[in-house]
Amino acid sequence: MVKNYHVDNVTIEEILGWIKQGKIGLPEMQRPFVWSTAKVRDLIDSLYNGYPIGYIVTWQNPAVGLKNDSSSNNKEIIIDGQQRLTALKAALSGEKVVSQQYITKRIKISFKPSTGEFNTLNSAIEKDPLWINDISDIFKSDFNSYSYVTDNAKKLGMAPEDLGATLQKLLAIRQSEIGDIKLGYNLSIGAVTDIFNRINSKGVSLSSADLAMSRLSADTVHGGNNLRKQIEYFVQLLNDPNLLENIVKFDSDFANTKEFGQIKWIASEVNPIYKPRYADILHLILATSFKRGKLSDMVSLISGRDFEARNYSEEGMKANYEKMQAGATLVFNKSNFQRYLMILRDMGMRNSGKLGLVGHGVFNFGYILFLYLHRITNLSQEKIASYLKRWIIMSALTGRYSGSSETITESDLKMISRDANPINVLDDILDREMNDSFWNGTLPNMLRVQSTQASSWRIFQMSQIYGKDTAWLAKDTSTETVMLEEGNIHHIFPQAYLRKNGFSKGDINQIANYVWVTQPKNLEISDKAPKDYLSDENIIEFMSETNNRENAIPEEIVEYDFHNYSDFLNQRRHLMAKKMREFYENM
Repeated sequence: MVKNYHVDNVTIEEILGWIKQGKIGLPEMQRPFVWSTAKVRDLIDSLYNGYPIGYIVTWQNPAVGLKNDSSSNNKEIIIDGQQRLTALKAALSGEKVVSQQYITKRIKISFKPSTGEFNTLNSAIEKDPLWINDISDIFKSDFNSYSYVTDNAKKLGMAPEDLGATLQKLLAIRQSEIGDIKLGYNLSIGAVTDIFNRINSKGVSLSSADLAMSRLSADTVHGGNNLRKQIEYFVQLLNDPNLLENIVKFDSDFANTKEFGQIKWIASEVNPIYKPRYADILHLILATSFKRGKLSDMVSLISGRDFEARNYSEEGMKANYEKMQAGATLVFNKSNFQRYLMILRDMGMRNSGKLGLVGHGVFNFGYILFLYLHRITNLSQEKIASYLKRWIIMSALTGRYSGSSETITESDLKMISRDANPINVLDDILDREMNDSFWNGTLPNMLRVQSTQASSWRIFQMSQIYGKDTAWLAKDTSTETVMLEEGNIHHIFPQAYLRKNGFSKGDINQIANYVWVTQPKNLEISDKAPKDYLSDENIIEFMSETNNRENAIPEEIVEYDFHNYSDFLNQRRHLMAKKMREFYENM
């Protein structure tokens, strides 16, 4: 049996030396550190008491023959153990870590020699002469144990020989061994992630996106680390624009690069509907640059893979990075991103929460398609928007990019790009998926669900916002206003009424029984049967055929009680499907 790994026992001192020399990559020293100071303290305490602290997993892939003595660019990366090693560097070497707000800070671990106790430095310890405030002072290269014992034994309340022995035990932490599981360089990306996820006991999974970001951060020759920063800062600023000032202060050198200039605008974007994560940005760059969908391929490309020649090379690495950087420029372009957001808004999306779509696959491919059509075709802006809107609706309703989204993304990209007229491919797929059978049969059946997370419900909401529809039973309050500000999702057949008549929770909470109404109207309706509350002149003052149609309510509702509930659900599902079809065709 071929072994895909071997285990070395190495000392803490050796590993920290390798990191300092650049032999292995530890990107976390420049990225937010998530461990608590108490966890760092416990790590040092374990080493001091001779307890094991686990192992690290390293991997070098592939064995690329690099020119110009740039072998350091192919350094090993740490697959598991990054936070532990970052904690050790912070505590023992005194290096600053970066908070999640991009503020650099010191983690100072204090030590009480008389008891062997560790703690995080605080004001009480600072005033206590029996504590060494910061153990990193002890680990400095110019530290002299003899002088320290002579000068401090009395202050620390210890006999010189006892303090000397305690300091030697503390310094021996550097010689503590840790297992280094070295994965075979010929392992596939899939195998590496599988190995990590099998041996990791903390429930944290490793993804191809994690590997890609680590590989990028280890590259300082082809601009990989700058690309990683672009991706990371873009995502962070998208979610918290207030971080801009901290990032500029924290990473001032990068803040003056053209790469940062391409992304800093995102901090001014108000309520973006589409909020891609790291993995999504990598997908966008991969698809735009290479027409590929699998992030495992991204890791290979970063490593210099030439898929046609089936080898790895320095030339391949350089070419791949150039393509990635060109793709990133398109993805991060302010005009491109904002035009895409405008298309999403035009079709009735209002935010990344309940008034948007669930998941990222549909959004990702929509943006990929937007960038592709702009580059390859001569279509007008209006025509491109039309195709995008219909594609997004189709993809969301059919679940095209749920599940194995990478596979279908790559398949769609290849189909579209290989045809001399990509519009023909789009038309064929849209016609095939959005046929009469889908609208009249498949979609009504898809509406047999309870969750407002369902794409069918979200698309229905979008159709109402797009149509500027009035909330049910309201005079002039739009459904959009009700959704955004004051309204309630109301059960057309009230919950208490159905429950009283023996209906289950699953039957009661069908989305076909939901409608947006104003809060006052919801209180007026109470728990009566539709035929009863719809006979109240105050409630139906603004009820009309148009208002019912806009909300996909059957006209017969005024005659219904619980005996008609099943028929009502069937009617409404078909009316909702009809409204969504009109919405799609109006795109």
